[in-house]
Amino acid sequence: MFGGPWLGVLVFIVIAIGLGWGLISLLQQQLDSAAQSASQGQLDHDFAFDKAYQLKRDLMLGYLADGRIALLPGRSDLPRGAPGRRAAPSIDELRANPAQYPEHIGVVDAGTKLQFVELIDDRSNQQTRVLVMTRLLTGPYARQTPVLGMHLESTDTDEQADTKRYTPRRDLFELVETKASPVQSPAPPQRDE
Repeated sequence: MFGGPWLGVLVFIVIAIGLGWGLISLLQQQLDSAAQSASQGQLDHDFAFDKAYQLKRDLMLGYLADGRIALLPGRSDLPRGAPGRRAAPSIDELRANPAQYPEHIGVVDAGTKLQFVELIDDRSNQQTRVLVMTRLLTGPYARQTPVLGMHLESTDTDEQADTKRYTPRRDLFELVETKASPVQSPAPPQRDE
């Protein structure tokens, strides 16, 4: 007959292995989360979140595989090592035949004003480590909800400190000068009649 003390020992071992595996997995998730939180706080950058920028070149607006909307350069403005660079359309190709690229919404024209909202350090992203949440302020795609910006940063490396500093790409963005509001002349005195 099958049973007795051997069955009890076998069940105990299976349960112990299952609980141990679950505990190790939970601990690994906690460590990964803590490491990612620590790395996000260490990202050194020059993105001004309280200022407006203007596009110097046209960019593409499209959908990612997970349904999020992304702002990114055309093929010629993508970094040389970017995954999928060869398959990405150029701005001219997208304008000439938009139906051929259904994952793209359209072209965000040069001169469009935008604001950087948040910088995300995503070391697990295969496309780019730095993701820039961007709010389009003017143009036909202006919206309150930020879009995910990819390949919008430049990296300056400090050789002595061995640190990287991320800045908005100078070939894509320029800071918009905020003009002081016009001085209003005082209202003319009212006559009592």
